[in-house]
Amino acid sequence: MAHTRAVIPDDFELPVEAFDIPLCYQGDLSGVVIPEGLVRDRVRRLAKDIHAEIGNKPIALLCVLKGSYKFFTALVEELTNARSACPEPMTVDFIRVKSYEDQSSTGQIQIMGLSNLDELKGKSVLVVDDISDTGRTLAKLLTTLKETGVEKTWTALLLSKRVKRVVDVPEDFVAFEIPDKFIVGYGLDYNQKFRDLGHICVMSPSGIEKYKNN
Repeated sequence: MAHTRAVIPDDFELPVEAFDIPLCYQGDLSGVVIPEGLVRDRVRRLAKDIHAEIGNKPIALLCVLKGSYKFFTALVEELTNARSACPEPMTVDFIRVKSYEDQSSTGQIQIMGLSNLDELKGKSVLVVDDISDTGRTLAKLLTTLKETGVEKTWTALLLSKRVKRVVDVPEDFVAFEIPDKFIVGYGLDYNQKFRDLGHICVMSPSGIEKYKNN
């Protein structure tokens, strides 16, 4: 079943000056693409779509750290509300997948916390990740889960970037489809900075250069 995703146009950016941006990031951003309030509203609807499809069956939510931590927290809260009358429990678990250095995918993928995956054997798992671009990272994770013995998987993504996929992967529940820009905020980082930024923003050229070697 296809679910509607919110599509951000290529040329859409809101002025940074119209938002409350931390002083430490002034000059580092060229525009706000998705304000925090819009993210929360979209996550609320996404949770309803997830519950409508998966239903009352027991489900394990798997958070891919670090980038999806804010998205995951918001989604768990909204899913808890959506499943308030559900007779089956919802569990959470965490892993870390490292695949980026600076602006480009390295092609090298490392999954940490694999010992936790043994607890997912025979379960239905919703993988919660921050962004899909090449597809390589998500594909590796889904393959690992299948090899572990997970019964069924779905994916919930905060962002899907409009770029050519190296590997085609299922994107079952997507909050936003975005253009091919360098995005930070709401958990997404650039060299470990900007995770605390509430809005989803585009990096400025000066900001990229500033944090390039940090």
